[in-house]
Amino acid sequence: MSSLDGGWEYAVAQPRLSLGPGVLSYRGFRFASCPLRRRLEIPCGLATLIIGFGQSLRIAHHGSPDRSRSVVSLLSPPGTGSATGEHTGGLQGVEVMLTPWAAFELFGVALDELGLGLDPAEIVGDRFDDLTRELDRTPCWTERFALVDQFLLRCRSTGRTASDRVISAWHQLEAARGMLGPTVLAERLDCSQRQLERRCGEQLGLTPKRLARVLRLQHAATLLASDIRPGEVAARCGFYDQAHLTREFTAMTSRPPLRFAAEHRTGGAGVNRAPGRITSILLDG
Repeated sequence: MSSLDGGWEYAVAQPRLSLGPGVLSYRGFRFASCPLRRRLEIPCGLATLIIGFGQSLRIAHHGSPDRSRSVVSLLSPPGTGSATGEHTGGLQGVEVMLTPWAAFELFGVALDELGLGLDPAEIVGDRFDDLTRELDRTPCWTERFALVDQFLLRCRSTGRTASDRVISAWHQLEAARGMLGPTVLAERLDCSQRQLERRCGEQLGLTPKRLARVLRLQHAATLLASDIRPGEVAARCGFYDQAHLTREFTAMTSRPPLRFAAEHRTGGAGVNRAPGRITSILLDG
């Protein structure tokens, strides 16, 4: 998909099946020079790999103005806070959406040690720099996605294996939309809460309790985007009351529920980065 004036384009593809179920989607992007463009990114529970071969993107993490930075490529674990990304064009790259445990398996790094994210070249070295140069030289998105397939398959061949308990914890929390307590989850998986917290932190980047918060937020955001009132959303998503929903929503998205819903109506079309999730709102541009 591209703009009529050639100012931007997107291309989407499914990863090679042999990469496994945790590698969810590819999206190629290109932006020519443009006025300042800003997007709000909210927690979605997934890991993101940005393979850039253009200009940098400025990311400002809400509540931490000293943590703003410019990046071209980034491996980002799931978190519980929002951020604003902004640029004036010149961006080009491929975005890969991953379950957190798949990111752990591919790159072999503890996700809770990544902080707000890391340049993938610091993890895999020259192989990543070689990939970005090859992507830049390749004009066709189909061929670019094939190069990303090959790169990730090589990563998998030297990566690690996630714990079956961690993968099961992920699927159970997803199925429950976050409405599953850590005590019950640990009992179902026949392990201690402490052990599960440690493993999930390493392989998902979030403890079960924090991941549950994100998944409840996602469910609430989806309902709010469907014009369901906050009081009903709170009841359906496991919040104590509407005030609890408002506190959590504001803490994790920097917007109270009604403001979020209004901004989503004007800037939410076609900008989500992962199927079945609300990840982004275009603020301007």
